[in-house]
Amino acid sequence: MKDLLLDIKHLLVKLNMNPDRAPDEVAGIVKKLEYLDRLGRYTLLLKNLTKCNDINNFKSIIVEATFAYSFEAVNMPLFYEESQTENQESSIDFLLNTQDGKNIYFEIRVNQQQKQTQKEIAQQLSQNNMYSVSWNGMEEQKDIIRLQSNILSKVQGKDGVPTKFFTATSGVFNIVAVDITELLLGVVDKNDCILAAYGDPYVEERYRRNIFGLFQKPKQNYPDFILDVYKKFFHFRKTIHGILFLVRHSLSGPLDFELRYLLIQNIDLVSDSMAKLLDNELLRALTPWDDR
Repeated sequence: MKDLLLDIKHLLVKLNMNPDRAPDEVAGIVKKLEYLDRLGRYTLLLKNLTKCNDINNFKSIIVEATFAYSFEAVNMPLFYEESQTENQESSIDFLLNTQDGKNIYFEIRVNQQQKQTQKEIAQQLSQNNMYSVSWNGMEEQKDIIRLQSNILSKVQGKDGVPTKFFTATSGVFNIVAVDITELLLGVVDKNDCILAAYGDPYVEERYRRNIFGLFQKPKQNYPDFILDVYKKFFHFRKTIHGILFLVRHSLSGPLDFELRYLLIQNIDLVSDSMAKLLDNELLRALTPWDDR
């Protein structure tokens, strides 16, 4: 593309963002985009970015671009918008072919604040130049459930019908990666991720929120509605090898940021030893989520 810096500045203005307020941020993300542009495999991603007319879509593509750059910058090529099968209508965001023959598919999702919360914060900022939003356990539960729904939406419809990830054969690994930086007003921790994946039994009592995990198995005494939820997770549990939770470093800006990760495996599909091998691949490109 001829002038990505100019394109991004025009785009930010269109989205009611002032590019002159954070020139280093703009320069940082443009540097990454130019790197991807030179590779020749991200034409569609860059085209989608420059044509954005929605701030949430813009944020999602920036995360995709940052994710791609993290791998490409350490000589781990990704392939964008790949299909697993010939007859598959929908594509998967990224494919990583590892040196030992593994095919790792990544589908990216950005979990963003609800519009009502965004509105409350914006109103308080305009009035007081600061904001305070307090949540209780019930509201946290709703946000975890919304996170689960967003993760599921990348794999299947609301009716449980599969939309992506149609194979989990030997050597294929399917990962849903989700940016949760804005979850729970930005104070998300690893227990929230464990809750979403494994449910209440896997966290200390003080962190429990009556959550049934995406990878959790019900016990015989569980109520019928939990059994119904379990059935709706069937395709997800049979094809998704893990959830890659992503957070942005606390010192990062809104455009130019570093992604940190926590991989939670589907214990039905991935052994601890295999999870370690997958983690070793991720370690080459991303920083573990130890401290935001």
